[in-house]
Amino acid sequence: GRSKQDSSWKRYANKDFGYCVDYPVKWARDNAFDGAGMYFETGVKKFSMPIGEMDVNASPSPEGLAETVDVHLQGLRKFQRAQKMEVLDRREVILLGAPALLTKDRYFDPLDGAKWVNEMLLTRHNKLLYRLELVCRADHLDRFEAAFSRFVGTFKFDCNAKRR
Repeated sequence: GRSKQDSSWKRYANKDFGYCVDYPVKWARDNAFDGAGMYFETGVKKFSMPIGEMDVNASPSPEGLAETVDVHLQGLRKFQRAQKMEVLDRREVILLGAPALLTKDRYFDPLDGAKWVNEMLLTRHNKLLYRLELVCRADHLDRFEAAFSRFVGTFKFDCNAKRR
């Protein structure tokens, strides 16, 4: 089901890197990655425990997309105590004309005793690595995948460019 939390959206534009993306206005949000990005999170209701989070960032990175995914998954195992990691999907896609890598993994979080899903879309553009990510409780995947799909669909590399 659709949540009221997800109904109205607003644009976030990153001044340093020039990219932009739309996000749900009612979600909590904060700067992340030393200003290179933002994260947005929400619960079942506005002030309940977050069960879904989306983030976006850009970084100058020499690594390839596959290496970046491996490093990220190692981090999940280490810091989120992710257990029973399963790869649900991993494929090459195209985002705004650029080759991209989409990954989807499910893992068990012993802290809250629930399964979580991590989806990540990585791409490169003008020597920068862009990452759009979703982390959510697996039992709320339909809701958050719909939001993530919209999030990704509104993403643009260069929002400062003049429209011709």
